[in-house]
Amino acid sequence: MLAPDQTRQQAVFDRLRQGILSGALPSGARLPPTRALATELGVARQTVVLAYERLAAEGYVRARTGSGTYVAPDLPDAAPAPAAPPQTAANALSRRGSVLAEIPVSAAARGTTEGSVLAGGLPAPDLFPLRSWSRCAMRVLRVMPAECAGYPPPQGLRALRTQIAAHLAATRGLIADPDCVVITAGTQQALRVAAELLLDPGDPVWVDDPGYIAGRGALIAAGAVPVPVPCDADGLDVASGIEMAPQARLVLTAPSHATPLGGALPIGRRLALLEWANRANAWVLEDDCDSEFRWEGHPLPPLATLDRAGRVIYCGTFSKTLAPGLRLGFAVIPAPLVSAFVRARTLADRGTDALTQAILAEFMREGLLAPHIRRMRTEYARRRAAVLSALARHAPRLQPIPAPGGLHMVARLPEGMDEAAALRACQDRGLAVMPLRAYYAGPPRMNGLVLGFAGTPVSLAGDAARRLAAALRAVG
Repeated sequence: MLAPDQTRQQAVFDRLRQGILSGALPSGARLPPTRALATELGVARQTVVLAYERLAAEGYVRARTGSGTYVAPDLPDAAPAPAAPPQTAANALSRRGSVLAEIPVSAAARGTTEGSVLAGGLPAPDLFPLRSWSRCAMRVLRVMPAECAGYPPPQGLRALRTQIAAHLAATRGLIADPDCVVITAGTQQALRVAAELLLDPGDPVWVDDPGYIAGRGALIAAGAVPVPVPCDADGLDVASGIEMAPQARLVLTAPSHATPLGGALPIGRRLALLEWANRANAWVLEDDCDSEFRWEGHPLPPLATLDRAGRVIYCGTFSKTLAPGLRLGFAVIPAPLVSAFVRARTLADRGTDALTQAILAEFMREGLLAPHIRRMRTEYARRRAAVLSALARHAPRLQPIPAPGGLHMVARLPEGMDEAAALRACQDRGLAVMPLRAYYAGPPRMNGLVLGFAGTPVSLAGDAARRLAAALRAVG
């Protein structure tokens, strides 16, 4: 019987080819006449004729005029044995490769599939502006720029860089020269390229603790030695960082919304961080991935707006405001570093998809991004309030720490409860929560779960909280 997912011609070809390679149809054997085989298989004769022609073209058979079609005489009697795979994957890796293969990139356990209920840090797919995005895509395709057909410009499309600069000026108060904006495949690529350029193996770097897991991994992949600097309600403890590693080469931090606790650096710490970076000849990677979503007070201006010495590399993304699948981010680079950054970024992947860049540039040019963000902000505020209310009603044993911004929150577990056991119980009930422990580079200082709310509609908040409460009861 022919496989349903194959064309009939492909199925006939594959069956005969396998018979030849396995030795079932030995060298010199005559194949059935096309009409007879077609009748036997229940297919059109032309299907078999085309399969025979393909076998002949690839050297498996030879046709003899007036005699028939025969298996080629110069083929081996049987298919070659498959090559033995390496004994273990580790044996195939270099020492550096073995290190890279073990670097965590998220809080999700390996081999698990994240769901959407209470998933942290992810935007809601149901809020993606599909209609307006599609209209912009059609406009771009009708007059597709020539630069979309070849390799993308290494620094990114000028039209998109110009729109990003205008957006930053209007919404974040950051004045950026489009010539200093580099388009990247999300924030992650910007962090990795910066680390490769600015760090040597063994260099100490400050990281928020707890903090962004994949960002920390990018620094480790570049050979850096992370120095876990404690984060509190006000974000990175700059004084502790100076005491722990005064000669650090770089700091990775999220001044407007630390991951996952949500603290924001007050002005005193911001100025102290910049003063230290200037004095220590160090660099600051500012991760500003979800600052558009602020639930208490006004959005905070980027650290880069205070930088007068050119020590800050500002990294942004459209993964939170639109969709992570677009793989579009950007970095605002100090002018002296732009050329080297673009070269290193090009070595990584020859550029980000130009067509997607052009569609986003059109989307922004039409003034569609800002109102989309406003709609998301309004809906996410509703979802956040619904999750907090449902937790208070159905899962009072949890102690949420409502972050003033971002798309997730931390919930402290009851005293003495095992975090790993609680995580397993939640996952067994279809909840995509994350373990707080995974966000620490040093020893964990708190047991808890990281809960998202952006992808959890208001109508599902109560059910999610009840499942969460049931998971905690199962643990004890």
